[in-house]
Amino acid sequence: MAAKPNAGGRASSPNRLRSEQSAPIFDKAFYLLFLFLPLVTLIQTVLARPGELAVAPERFSETLISGPQWSYTVPFAVKNKTTIEKLIQCESRGMNVSRPDDDGIMSDGILQFHRGPTDTMADGTWEDFSRASGITGSPKNPTDAIRMTDWAISHGLGPHWGCWRLQNLSPGS
Repeated sequence: MAAKPNAGGRASSPNRLRSEQSAPIFDKAFYLLFLFLPLVTLIQTVLARPGELAVAPERFSETLISGPQWSYTVPFAVKNKTTIEKLIQCESRGMNVSRPDDDGIMSDGILQFHRGPTDTMADGTWEDFSRASGITGSPKNPTDAIRMTDWAISHGLGPHWGCWRLQNLSPGS
């Protein structure tokens, strides 16, 4: 079979025509490979690490703090639950009050945080603990007061409360 001349006057061989026709097939196969590559990767990932892809349900912990005729549920785990219950019972009997403490200083909330020298929260116990812990809020909010007290007890500040000494408390008691 003789070669046929092409538009440029040159003869082309049958093998050359076959290679030019196979180029579009190669392009299509290459394109399909890139389309299926993400699917193959996903399948490999699932088969290789099935446990790591499962999303664990978020655990929501809450704690019930209670005493005789009062209770508070807070949306977090409390490390010093029993000790805080004893403190609340001694400090305020679970009532969210503002009143002078035994030492004459105005105190606020179920855990009776002292106010500062100008009878405001400024320079009081709450503000001091807040600066040290990064916890914000108000001692008049029982959830905030319980969170702050749990932090304080965990950091050796339990003896701040008069009831700590009266009840001979310790962390976890």
